[in-house]
Amino acid sequence: MRWSGGRGIVLASGLALAAAGLARVARADECKSCGAQHRARFQVESTREVENDWITAIVGVTAEDANPAVLADRVNKDTAWALEQAKSESKVKAKSGGYSTYPINEKGRIVRWQASQQLLLEGSDAAAMTALLGKLQARVQLQSFEFSVSDVTRRKVQEELVTEALTAFRARAALVAKGLGASGYTLDDVSVETGSPGYPVPMMRAEMAMAKSEPGAPPAVEAGTSRVAVTVQGSIVLD
Repeated sequence: MRWSGGRGIVLASGLALAAAGLARVARADECKSCGAQHRARFQVESTREVENDWITAIVGVTAEDANPAVLADRVNKDTAWALEQAKSESKVKAKSGGYSTYPINEKGRIVRWQASQQLLLEGSDAAAMTALLGKLQARVQLQSFEFSVSDVTRRKVQEELVTEALTAFRARAALVAKGLGASGYTLDDVSVETGSPGYPVPMMRAEMAMAKSEPGAPPAVEAGTSRVAVTVQGSIVLD
């Protein structure tokens, strides 16, 4: 009986050693698998300076009067006149903007009212836009004026930049794999970001030029460029 028990102990010990050996083999295989799963994450960016081909201008009427009805009539008439002038220019798109009115208080009582209304103008023809603004300044004020890249141009440029950025990403992946001593790589995840529509260029010079010009004279403007960018980021698994 003692001999059988000893045999049982020996068998149990042998099984334990075998299990430990299998565990070591499993861990070794797992480590090899872990080694094959080393990842590298990075990003590349392709950019281009694009000629601005779209204009956005905001004009508006702001006035004050002690009589709110008289005030509203004045603002409405000036805005309607400006909208009629804008609609006569086929190369400029026009639409009504915000309208606001509020009281002006002095010593706790309303002494007068102020009202304002805006008109949004958009187009790609700088000559037509500036000529229209020259007419409108007779009764409305230029509030903002900026150049940007049109949606059509932006999409076209972005498609080209996506191709460039993906090519650059693959080249960077090969360089990273080689630098880390890997035999190759496998794409893990990749994302493409086109970002904002391009950085518009506010034309403060245009507003200043209009303020200093003679009545009816169009503002002096320069389109300039905007930066369009595409970013590709992701990770690769090294072989």
